[in-house]
Amino acid sequence: MKNDNKDTLKKKKKKVHGSLNINLSKSEFMNNNEAKSNRLFCKICLFAGFLVLFCLVLNEAGVFRIAPVIMRISCLASAILFFIPFVISYVLKRNGDWVKYFMIIDILIVVIMLYSLLSYHVMMLWLFPLVSSIIYFDKKLVHFAIFTTIPAILLGHYLACTFLLLGDDPLRTVQAAMLYGALPRVILFLSIAFIARQVTKKASKMLTNAIENSNEIGRMTSGIQLVMSQNQKLMGTRDIRILAGRLVKNLGDLLVLMLKLENRPVGTVGVLDGDKFYTVDSNGNPNNICRDLGDDIGFEFNNARFKLSKQINDATSYAEEREGFVNIRFYDHGKLTGFAIFRQDVESDDYSMKEVLNIYTYSTTSIINNTMLTFDMFRTQEQLAYSLAVVSENSSQETGQHIRRVSEYARVMGKYICANDEQLETFRIAAMLHDIGKLMIPKEIIEKPGRLTAEEFGVMKKHVIYGRDIIGNAPGEVMEMARHIILHHHERWDGTGYLGVSGEDINKFARYVSVCDVFDALLSRRSYKPAWSAQKVYEEITSQSGRQFDPSAVEAFKNCYVDMLKIRDQFPDDENDEENIITANSETIVTAETDKSTEEAQKKKALPKINVDPAIVTPISI
Repeated sequence: MKNDNKDTLKKKKKKVHGSLNINLSKSEFMNNNEAKSNRLFCKICLFAGFLVLFCLVLNEAGVFRIAPVIMRISCLASAILFFIPFVISYVLKRNGDWVKYFMIIDILIVVIMLYSLLSYHVMMLWLFPLVSSIIYFDKKLVHFAIFTTIPAILLGHYLACTFLLLGDDPLRTVQAAMLYGALPRVILFLSIAFIARQVTKKASKMLTNAIENSNEIGRMTSGIQLVMSQNQKLMGTRDIRILAGRLVKNLGDLLVLMLKLENRPVGTVGVLDGDKFYTVDSNGNPNNICRDLGDDIGFEFNNARFKLSKQINDATSYAEEREGFVNIRFYDHGKLTGFAIFRQDVESDDYSMKEVLNIYTYSTTSIINNTMLTFDMFRTQEQLAYSLAVVSENSSQETGQHIRRVSEYARVMGKYICANDEQLETFRIAAMLHDIGKLMIPKEIIEKPGRLTAEEFGVMKKHVIYGRDIIGNAPGEVMEMARHIILHHHERWDGTGYLGVSGEDINKFARYVSVCDVFDALLSRRSYKPAWSAQKVYEEITSQSGRQFDPSAVEAFKNCYVDMLKIRDQFPDDENDEENIITANSETIVTAETDKSTEEAQKKKALPKINVDPAIVTPISI
């Protein structure tokens, strides 16, 4: 029965991982690469075999003037040896680890034979085994090629001097052959071998890093997709006790996936039911283990004691690692509404696990609180979207106010493209997720104080693809619209955006979010630029009509400009800093149609610092 459970867990993990292949290891990659490299090596040998036969034809035609008998023997024998790797890999279909070493030895035999018969005419062939070994990205094979080629060079020169089949060879004695032939060529070979070794070492290191990064991205994406998939199923839950049972199962599944566990960890989940906490164990069975301690609740779990405060000022939900445990607490405006404790160690430097747990905590908090308040599914979906978006902005040290403002800008501008109030609400919520893909971008790029290099900007541009993949196939109208907004919100009307999509081919909702996002970014101070004045932002966006932005979106922006500035006032980054508030009324708003004399007053307004995506610099530089 225990083995059956293990098989079931393995099948579930395999199904969840899907095509991301997050179990990829360097050894597995090298095994796959070895078979491909063997076939490539065979093609190289085939080409070399036909090449020596072509040289034989040229010699027979009188182009070369090498003794016919010597040339025939050397070329025909070499061609046969060059064809042997093809027979091994393609005919006999052998791909063991020994095959690549055999191929190096086979080539060395060919080179020794050719040099013994043709001497300096084939001098460059000494590099053939070394160069061929590089295609495997295997340092051991490169070392093997180096240490077998050096004695081969000495042997080849000795045999060439001994046979002396070519009369024009100037090295006629063993001493001359070794001193003036083999020695300088060994030195030259070692110089090239050192370079080859360094290239292989660096390539191997880059390969290891690439595989690790790919695995982490796949692992993190799989975890986020699982959280979103699970939470979508929780959104219709109305019974808080049923919710607790599903939560304990979902978190167990998440830990199994992220940590590649063979067995589900033991845990418990508690949710507030009235004035008491209803708890279930990892099998979904109620255990009611919480004790009321006045301002706290206390319980014992797996031979450890826990005490949680019922009310904490300004508390937010969080996940933490206590030695041997994963501890998650859910708060709603400082009030404890739920918790989850699992008996499982998490490495302190496991960034992906911590980020996924944070996402789980934020999203699950919304679901618990909304279920307790009996909100409908659509409102719960809004909270999920906002929570995920907050995590993405916090990863780049931005505030959640940017998300709220962009969402509210979308609500105002969306009146010009949404068919009804329901679609407008969907658009407002979907706009929150426009930058969720930044979770996959390295922090050193997101938080870089200066402008990005071309390579860094290339990585940054991928956040639209990552964001689309994070949303995946999550059901619901909000997620469907969010997929298009995420993918296209950095496209330009003239086709010079991230993906090169232009005009009407850009999703219409993404065109409006693009204006909202740039509007808020330009009004905000960055580490590498001051905040723009409202007048300058207005002029910049309107000047980009038909270039960066959809003309109809710019017209909507003009009509909504006053309302958008009011939203900027309503959701400032620092409510206590009155200097950061733009007074949005008809007397102070400056547009292209009004007197520009107030522009200087607008410029003097100090706007708050919001550290967001450094790739969004100005509409011109995007």
